[in-house]
Amino acid sequence: MRASLVATALLALGAVACRDPYPHPRFLGAGSATPHRGGTIRFAFDSDLNTIDPALANDTVAGVPTRLVHEGLVNYAPGTTAVVPALAERWEVSPDGRTYTFHLRPGVVFSDGSAITSDDFRYSWERLLNPRRIPSPGAENYRLIVGFDEFRSGRSPHLAGLETPDPRTVVLHLTDADRTFLYLMAMRFTSVVPRRVVEALGDERFGQRPVGAGPYLMERWEPNTRITLRRNPRFWNASHIYLDRIELDLSVARHLQFMRFLAGELDYAHNYSLSTADYLWLLSNRSWRPYVVRQPGTLIGGFMMNTEMAPFDNVHVRRAVTYALDREGIARARNNRISPAWSLYPPTIPGYRADNPLRQRFDLDAARREMALAGYPNGVPEEVTLWLGEGETGSIYGDLVQADLRRIGIRVRQRPASGSIYYATLGRRRTVQLAFTGWQMDFPDPSNFIEPNFHSRSIQDEQSSNHAFYSNPRLDQLLDRAKVEGDTAARIGLYQQAEDILLRDAPWAYMYTSLNIFVTQPYVRGWAPHPVWSDYLGEAWLDLPTRDWVAARHAHQRSLGSLGALANPFTPMGAR
Repeated sequence: MRASLVATALLALGAVACRDPYPHPRFLGAGSATPHRGGTIRFAFDSDLNTIDPALANDTVAGVPTRLVHEGLVNYAPGTTAVVPALAERWEVSPDGRTYTFHLRPGVVFSDGSAITSDDFRYSWERLLNPRRIPSPGAENYRLIVGFDEFRSGRSPHLAGLETPDPRTVVLHLTDADRTFLYLMAMRFTSVVPRRVVEALGDERFGQRPVGAGPYLMERWEPNTRITLRRNPRFWNASHIYLDRIELDLSVARHLQFMRFLAGELDYAHNYSLSTADYLWLLSNRSWRPYVVRQPGTLIGGFMMNTEMAPFDNVHVRRAVTYALDREGIARARNNRISPAWSLYPPTIPGYRADNPLRQRFDLDAARREMALAGYPNGVPEEVTLWLGEGETGSIYGDLVQADLRRIGIRVRQRPASGSIYYATLGRRRTVQLAFTGWQMDFPDPSNFIEPNFHSRSIQDEQSSNHAFYSNPRLDQLLDRAKVEGDTAARIGLYQQAEDILLRDAPWAYMYTSLNIFVTQPYVRGWAPHPVWSDYLGEAWLDLPTRDWVAARHAHQRSLGSLGALANPFTPMGAR
């Protein structure tokens, strides 16, 4: 099965290599070195989304417009993981690390012009943390705020640890010093929303007609088709925002995305726009190569097994699955565009151990022994349903893993679903047995990979971020200790102990870490992949007006005189 897929990929590569008349970009930039305003950046995804509410948006696609429309107290500096002021102009931390005082910038407003005050942050955060109103997958990140449990349970009408002593001051009191708290404040969940608008529209409609304080505002949303965002002239840092608009086309098949990119109809192709054949073609094409960016990924991909549903309520079946996955074979089938993963933390995250003896591995004999221990020496009699996101990526991994599991007696039926349905269903209790899933880093710390996915507090009947519905008191205790541990080495050691528990209990079968590939049109400037914000182009600019690539190449060759014939590949002014 895998060999045939490799052959298919090679045939596809041959077809792609004949993509004339697109062997080079159609347009170049004007050659300006100075950012200037104007133009629209266009890119696409192969699925839809159902909300741009910062309290609810928790997947890759929804995260892109949510980050552009909404803003919080702090953010990340361009290109780094350094936390910097946003709507807050500054903050102080008490000596014991338990009190954070944020001071709002004077005159900050929502995109509709209404003033932002500290009371808006109280409303936004109490809405985020109220499970009777918003089943937010991000709520548990903020459990160390004083009064969290009382407010969540309804015993208190307000969050005791949140104070608003005046319109420009927000104070948060924590029960313990949280070493990741500023990272948590930079997450999309804590973005401020306008009470008047939310109450007028209702929570569901607000997610479709959002008003925020971010660099862009919602201009139009055509479900399953396109989202158009327009530059927010009232953004606090508007002088650094150059694009007139950003357009996100939705539910566009990956091969169509790339063909539209080559035709000049899209300006940016992200990691999920590019098939393996496209990726290989780009690397072999000297005209496009200057515009390709590669970045080590911070995504861990694999298969979630629902520990509350048979047959995966049996730890031996789950362990058998971890032994059955031929990760290196899967990476080869993907032309090594991904790296095999044996444990939870990617190599770029503190706590990663390449030599952990408990790491998952491919071992069919061990897998069959575990199946026998589970009581299934001849295989599981019932077919298992594997949920996949729609599109080429899910289909490829579904086929590969279906073949791997068949060898140990687990028959798999694939169930592809659109992005919005897929994520909503994964978070619903006792619904999904097995799913291709993953976790894209929200902030650069091991806690971000393990707490949302495996702490029992992350389990909810709806919108659960713990998709495996895995619960282990020992793991919970370790994570709670690690969250407040002041010694860095001891803290990382606790997260490694927690990872070892997961390797033994196997709620996930880890499969790969990502290598991200991006390509832009030559006239897209001022952009580099952010280490935290996926596909964030908010600060890019377009080098307009564009020039015809062929005409510019001929002019360049003429300028070289007798050496013009050697000007191949053509390296235009401004190429990265």
